Amino acid sequence: MRARAPLIGLVVALTVSACAQNPDHQTSTFLELYADANPTPAHFRECHGFACNETSRVSLSPQQWQRVGAVFKPHAPNARAERRQIAQAVALMQRMVGAQTGTAVHQWTHQDMNILPNLSDPTQLDCIDEAVNTWTYTTMMEKSGFFRFHRVAQLSNGGSLHDPRNTAVVQEINGDYYAIDAALVDMGTPPPVIPLVTWISVWPPDLKALEAKEPGKKEPAKRVAAR
Repeated sequence: MRARAPLIGLVVALTVSACAQNPDHQTSTFLELYADANPTPAHFRECHGFACNETSRVSLSPQQWQRVGAVFKPHAPNARAERRQIAQAVALMQRMVGAQTGTAVHQWTHQDMNILPNLSDPTQLDCIDEAVNTWTYTTMMEKSGFFRFHRVAQLSNGGSLHDPRNTAVVQEINGDYYAIDAALVDMGTPPPVIPLVTWISVWPPDLKALEAKEPGKKEPAKRVAAR
């Protein structure tokens, strides 16, 4: 996913240079710059306007957070089903948060899985905004005990200095990493959850083919010990 805001050039350079040293392309650069280290549903930061150029403070009520938790009920029987729940919960978060920040609008900057200039429109999001926000949402979900088969990982990146892309990531317990790339779909739509190795190496991803393949994939159920 292309992030074209001029002001992020140096940060993108730092992030992509880290890719050469880490085969998983994991990075904490944007989290250290833009994310709350310990977000809670009652108090967290939302990025928007491209490269977190704008930030808004958001507070969800206990009732709103219960709606997020309800997405994970009943508990998923396996990791694949839980990834679908995570995507649905991220979409719900986008809608609730967007109602407070003004970002619950059509992302007209999307075209052919690329992000075009936002023309200084603070309601529009690029892949950095989406990656940081999704990390924030999933971190709060994990801390609330909603996940049984996954943990939140660092952000990941791919592409080049001219066409960088960024994504939030979850790791299946003792297993593979998965990109949750909300920048590939419009606001409030469950984002695709793609094996990270595919997200890094195959671009643009064939979302229909990945979706068709997912139901037929056999996965042994792995459970996380109660905490």
